[in-house]
Amino acid sequence: MSHPKRRSMRALAKELGVSPATVSRIASGIGSFSEETEEKVTQALLREGYRIGADPDPSPQTVAAIVTDLSNEIYHSILTALGRYLKRKGFLLQIFTENQDQRLLLRKVEALHVSGLFLIGTPLTPVSEEASVPAVQVLSGNAVSWQGQVYTVFSDEYVGGRLAARCLLEKGCRLPIILNNRHTSSADSRRIQGFLSEWTEEGLSAASVYLHDGEPFKSAFNSAHDITAYLKAKGQPFDSVFACSDWRAYGAIVALRSLHVAVPEEVKVIGFDGERVSRYCDLPFTTIQQNPDMIASAAFESLCALMEGKYPAASTLVPVQVQKGLTV
Repeated sequence: MSHPKRRSMRALAKELGVSPATVSRIASGIGSFSEETEEKVTQALLREGYRIGADPDPSPQTVAAIVTDLSNEIYHSILTALGRYLKRKGFLLQIFTENQDQRLLLRKVEALHVSGLFLIGTPLTPVSEEASVPAVQVLSGNAVSWQGQVYTVFSDEYVGGRLAARCLLEKGCRLPIILNNRHTSSADSRRIQGFLSEWTEEGLSAASVYLHDGEPFKSAFNSAHDITAYLKAKGQPFDSVFACSDWRAYGAIVALRSLHVAVPEEVKVIGFDGERVSRYCDLPFTTIQQNPDMIASAAFESLCALMEGKYPAASTLVPVQVQKGLTV
């Protein structure tokens, strides 16, 4: 017989200093925990009228994901993989887009009593919050911590930038332009830092690199297309383009070819991300490929560990690689 005024498992978890997932698993008779943890949780559950070994709540636990931009192919691929991993574990994934003040959205999501939280993408305005549920930041520069610790999963964009510079250097390029977003994300900053580090370590001056920040109200493709055409028209010398996204790379390629500039013979182009446009456009181009499935796997394992009361490494770097195309 259920207890009419029993407290929620989340309230018990907070009182006992364990995760809600730990309380739920012990109540259901699954998982392996220390004798001390199992004893104190079991006793608390019994006092509240819960039955041990029977599923107290037949509905699956929910994990939330707040994503900056669902149209971003990398984010979408990560969410798809996360949904697949969570389904295998019996969790539901509820997705929220960041279309309002992030602090308010964070509080709204936590009020739904989710078991865990993914923050995907880098917003323009970072926040400084303490999440009340286990939280893992994925390709995100948000300052959101769980129990005083920030857990992050990033692609190694810095090494990716170095790889991009090395590709161009090996082909004899000495006058590159970098096409960046005006609202420079932390990811783009690391890509540019890596590129410039490789460039200067070759003994070349950073002054030989022309850095352009894109226009804020244009798409990545249109911004890169227009500035590439403008630079050629005004006589800006460059022999290569490093674009901080694949759509910027494609915009540059289309602009150059429309001006009868041969790619890669006259200007070489390399992008970043490994999105489908890099493979399936009419001139498949070289890019630095991220690994969404590996990112999702690392994020999933980190969140599962947190929900089970364990503490994984605070930061995980996922490797990137060069995806060869016809533009370098």
